Amino acid sequence: MKDIKNIASEQEEAFRAKADHYIVCFVEHCPLREQCLRWLVGRYADPLLYAVMSINPFYQGVGTQQCSRFRDSRRVMLKYGFTHLYEDMPSRIEKPIRQRLYVCFGRKRYFEMRKGERPVTPDQQKQIIEVCRQCGWQGPIVYDGEQEGWAW
Repeated sequence: MKDIKNIASEQEEAFRAKADHYIVCFVEHCPLREQCLRWLVGRYADPLLYAVMSINPFYQGVGTQQCSRFRDSRRVMLKYGFTHLYEDMPSRIEKPIRQRLYVCFGRKRYFEMRKGERPVTPDQQKQIIEVCRQCGWQGPIVYDGEQEGWAW
């Protein structure tokens, strides 16, 4: 089991790595800031950079309890790859599932997720389950791997 020091070090390293290319937030009065990835990563923005990608503080809802740009800073279980998802499915079910997942995620993102190049977040996992169930697949949704991390 990881100790608190290692977790804090891992978090700091991850946030520093993201700070120069992640959309951050600098809204100091936001009630959600202490739990928001965008605000926490913003603390690691390089002070020598003239400009960084950040949330428009005047965008509707930003800095409020209902901020649409909020990203929860809690770690979640990310799944990787679903190359074996269709193995036990009849083709009459597989084809509509595949097509609907293309629509949900776009072809590029779908294939990145399927090959394990892009993590599948808990919300995306729910979407995949929902599509499979709506198309008649009641079997398991099998992923190639999983790892705890942030849903950037």
